[in-house]
Amino acid sequence: MLPQFSIDQCPLCKTGLCGIRICGIHTDTPHGLVVCDECEAIWQQPDTTSEHLYPDSENARCPICEAPLWGDASRWATADDCRALGWEQAINENLNADPEA
Repeated sequence: MLPQFSIDQCPLCKTGLCGIRICGIHTDTPHGLVVCDECEAIWQQPDTTSEHLYPDSENARCPICEAPLWGDASRWATADDCRALGWEQAINENLNADPEA
């Protein structure tokens, strides 16, 4: 599944989309990540010029809460998630998976 809302093309692998992902969805403190859907580079802010990191390829985990990055505690963000995070201004509308979003 592709991210619904992306902020940029990945500046590292040059092929992926840097999508907004919400993690900790079953907790009181969900948080946002920007994750490349190809190389899995992670940014903790909606800015791909900031510091990034790569998860363990065998056991990819959220750098904030340590939940599995691709498990049931996280998903690609919805429009409501982006607004709750305050990251809607970072969305590149030309990269949205859903043109109606």
